[in-house]
Amino acid sequence: MVYNRFRVNLLVRVGLLVVTIAAIILVLYRTDWYMTALCLGLLLCFQLYDLVQYVERTNRDISGFLEAIKHSDFTQRFAVKGGKPTYQELYQAFNEVTDSFQRIKTEKQAHYLYLQAIVEHIGIGIVSFDEKGDVHLVNHVTKELLHTPHLDHIRILNRLSEELVEVLFGIGHNEKRLVTLQVREEKLLLTLQATWLVSQGKTLKIVSLQNIRSELEEQELQTWQKLIRVLTHEIMNTVTPVISLTSTVSHLVEEEVIKKCAAGDSPDEEALEDIQAGLQTIEKRSAGMLHFVKNYRRLMRVPTPEVRTVKVRELLKSVHTLLQPEMEANKTRLSFYLADEKVELLADPELIEQVLINLIKNGMEASQGIAERWVEVIAYQEEQDKSHFRIDVQDSGPGIPAEELDKIFIPFYTTKKKGSGIGLSLSQQIMRQHGGGIRVSSASGSPTTFSLIFKNQ
Repeated sequence: MVYNRFRVNLLVRVGLLVVTIAAIILVLYRTDWYMTALCLGLLLCFQLYDLVQYVERTNRDISGFLEAIKHSDFTQRFAVKGGKPTYQELYQAFNEVTDSFQRIKTEKQAHYLYLQAIVEHIGIGIVSFDEKGDVHLVNHVTKELLHTPHLDHIRILNRLSEELVEVLFGIGHNEKRLVTLQVREEKLLLTLQATWLVSQGKTLKIVSLQNIRSELEEQELQTWQKLIRVLTHEIMNTVTPVISLTSTVSHLVEEEVIKKCAAGDSPDEEALEDIQAGLQTIEKRSAGMLHFVKNYRRLMRVPTPEVRTVKVRELLKSVHTLLQPEMEANKTRLSFYLADEKVELLADPELIEQVLINLIKNGMEASQGIAERWVEVIAYQEEQDKSHFRIDVQDSGPGIPAEELDKIFIPFYTTKKKGSGIGLSLSQQIMRQHGGGIRVSSASGSPTTFSLIFKNQ
């Protein structure tokens, strides 16, 4: 509509200009009306001036409007009322476009402030930067963590740690990295996780930074405390009766052997039997202590896995062959289920066999006293994450009480009378060396399931 009106006005002016020129020519060649010709000439000049002004004014208005849009200046307004009707619709259109851009800009600023508020509220450090290292977004946690009040380029962190800068530039999508650095008098252990995205043709990297040193120290302290409690318990259980028996035997030797022999009397046979029994008990407890120390050394020296491609079907078949006679002797049904018989793993078959044998035997022992005893081994690919392969070992036992679940992987902790308490700890270490893990799901009165998680598919 605006353009149509502009075109009509332009054509009218051009038409009047053509008519005036024709009138001047006609007057000059057909009559002697020189004054009329002069007046028509002045009219022609006025029409030319008006035409130029009309076109230039429109161009100036359009140029000014586009310049304001270019520089995101949406405060410029065009007067609609009181102006010429020719420009009213054009100015109205300009104002509407400006209002639309102003609204979009306001919404964009509101979204940015909302995002900034969320980022500032997060308790971990967040920094976003492009391929050149220019920082687009950073929250106060990052600045406080790195003691950097102003961070507009990643290279600024070179003064703090060149390794950190290299990791920030080199970290991949969904990759996690650990960086140790010294900030003033504090030593930090940062865990970094990155996400990449493309925005307006630029590749942006969003990296989260979290200092996990205090959490690790707390976890390490708790682990040591649990281990020391177990070690203290085992040592005290051995040393206390040994000291007591040693004192008793020493007293018997002094009273019944040394004194009677000095007096020429023969020792009492009952006293000699007590001495012999005491010495046997001391020997037995000392042997138990030695066995405990050997188990501890075994736990501390888990062999490095010799990884190779292993067919899961053959691995399970080997375990079944080894354990089937013992399971039958204990009247426990052992079943194996494999979803895909062609599936393969990168693992050390001997170590994984050791883990499976330990879990299956634990399940067999846990099922004692149950009318229908069974242990099932189920191997399958996880549906939610195709890179994970699982082997579940489930038994028909009464389950593990909740208060014991968080202790079963502690070295030397056991609820069995003849257990060493290192089987599950060894199994956990072996799985970690394979890049996987071991999980347990159980409740009192329900079956227990131990899951071996492999992540090398």
